[in-house]
Amino acid sequence: MSEITFIHTADLHLDSPFSGLRQLPEGLLERLRESTFAAFEKVVNAAIYHKVDFMLIAGDLYDGENRSIRAQVRFRKEMERLQAHGIPVYIIHGNHDHLSGSWVKISFPPNVHIFSSENEVKVLEKQDGTIIHIYGFSYGKRHVYERMSERYIKVEGAHFHIGMLHGNLDGQTSHGQYAPFTLPELIEKDLDYWALGHIHMRQELYEYPGILYPGNIQGRHRKEAGEKGCYLVQLSSNHIEKTFLETSDIIWDRKKIEITGEISYDTLITLCREHIDSAGREGKGTLLELDVKLHTASEEIMEGAKELLEILQEDLMEEDFIWPYSLKVTQTEEVLYKSSNPFIRQLLTLADSGELDQDDALGILFKHPQAKRHLESLEEEELRDIKDESTKLVLQLLKGGIE
Repeated sequence: MSEITFIHTADLHLDSPFSGLRQLPEGLLERLRESTFAAFEKVVNAAIYHKVDFMLIAGDLYDGENRSIRAQVRFRKEMERLQAHGIPVYIIHGNHDHLSGSWVKISFPPNVHIFSSENEVKVLEKQDGTIIHIYGFSYGKRHVYERMSERYIKVEGAHFHIGMLHGNLDGQTSHGQYAPFTLPELIEKDLDYWALGHIHMRQELYEYPGILYPGNIQGRHRKEAGEKGCYLVQLSSNHIEKTFLETSDIIWDRKKIEITGEISYDTLITLCREHIDSAGREGKGTLLELDVKLHTASEEIMEGAKELLEILQEDLMEEDFIWPYSLKVTQTEEVLYKSSNPFIRQLLTLADSGELDQDDALGILFKHPQAKRHLESLEEEELRDIKDESTKLVLQLLKGGIE
């Protein structure tokens, strides 16, 4: 029975400038600028370690249309490593690194196969005689709005058929609507696997045929938080196995800290440090956003919020660093209204005191002849949740009328 193993990766964005983070210490900024290269090196390491038959790169190798010589040379170095291990690489270019850009062209080793702007099929034959047809196209210009999936035509004569497409699933609004498609459109093409690119969050859209976005290999800003990587895919005539491989050199993360009672400035520093320590990952850097929510008014903490971030940043560890790049301290609406409006202050004080009689509030419901047959008595925690949600609702209703 024929079987193939390959790496599916996309959206490398090599040499991404990270221009919005110039406030970072120089050493961290340089590590961040190197992170896309470090992540791709891990992708190549995985391909070599698992002895894959080939690698697929589904668009946006480079961050811009005028790809730098530095990025191309670094990419070529990794291609040469794969060439030394007999691993071919199939590449489509996307909207970021389309073929109409202006750049100094660097040659690549013979294991690198780049698709043109026209839909085409490339043929790979393994040493055991297994034949794979790989279909795809590169963006000839930055904006491709046509339904390019309609142009994929299966060519018989292969054991496996794989489509490569850099495009957007209809209905997803997080990215540009380039080369849009629907799942039925891809499924009806009768291919064995669709290697997608363009969406930076990994998504497994369909089991068989396998249709998935691997996401990008390295998060580039706070909205690309969490693990990033590529997929190792094992495909046979009746089975598919997909394994996610993490490649990020630096992780973007966020920690929420809820302060329900009174707290001193020193205690808050300690609490923030504990959350920072818990965000660490061995062998990786972490860029951390701290979101502190105060449920009790504290003028001292609100005034010292800016200095708090500077204090926490002094604890930087260079290697497996955790750098809190942002700290936001806010007060809940209850706290704000309690301090600004006498009526709401009295209402919230009453709610906090626990003097609201839950039996009176819910008694009519539990005594209803039909409703009581379907209700169970509420736990203390459930009662607290009801009170909290009711308080929020009252504030929302009053917000427009009492300011």
